[in-house]
Amino acid sequence: MGPIASRPEIEKLMEHFVSGALGLDIVSRIWTLSGLPAHHRDALTKLQCHGRIWAAWSTDRGPVSVAAQYDHDQAERVKAHVLLIGWWMEPGAHHEHWWHCYPKRPGEWISGIGRS
Repeated sequence: MGPIASRPEIEKLMEHFVSGALGLDIVSRIWTLSGLPAHHRDALTKLQCHGRIWAAWSTDRGPVSVAAQYDHDQAERVKAHVLLIGWWMEPGAHHEHWWHCYPKRPGEWISGIGRS
């Protein structure tokens, strides 16, 4: 499998998370922070300082933004993609947790870091 290092690969995993784990229908990508509600912008700006990758989409239920950190060491141990994922939707709806998925099933996310 090899570790994922590129931003586009991690963004694609986040897109799979939005549609697979959250069950949202993606309408379009939101490319700039200015295209997001204030509570999304504030949170994402803070997380960028910590090296997290973010992406956002317009969905059938409004905007959703996601910030993720890939855990390369755990991914190698469990042979799966392991990410700390935080996401924001309507005001007051923020969640953050470790998730993993297997390379051949990027739309099927499992809560937790996987078994090592």
